Amino acid sequence: MKIRLLAAILVLAGIGVVCAEPVADASDARLITVLNPAVSDQLAERVPLAPRLDKLEGKTIYLVDTNYEGMGPAPVLEEMHRWFGRNMPGVKVVFKLKSGNYAADDPALWKEIADNKGNGVIIGVAG
Repeated sequence: MKIRLLAAILVLAGIGVVCAEPVADASDARLITVLNPAVSDQLAERVPLAPRLDKLEGKTIYLVDTNYEGMGPAPVLEEMHRWFGRNMPGVKVVFKLKSGNYAADDPALWKEIADNKGNGVIIGVAG
């Protein structure tokens, strides 16, 4: 009885080895690129801030609402637009609502500002 049991185990083990799929070679695996979330000890290249305007009179300032959480224009930025109209009428203020949410890029808006020779931009994140 023990011999039959041992023979059956060996036969089943042999079938398992013969029927098993070969393991893929590591070189066959697809490679993926990941970002390392660890903090780097090297700082990014520093870029200086834009120089300040000497005056605002006669300048075009873009007031850009980043559309935080897709909620539409923030009341505080709309009030800033009205304030410029009342207190600094010599400054052309163009109010723009950025497309997408605050984290999405808006190349069309940045191109518009550059093409229209905007002298300055106030970017607001408010909700």
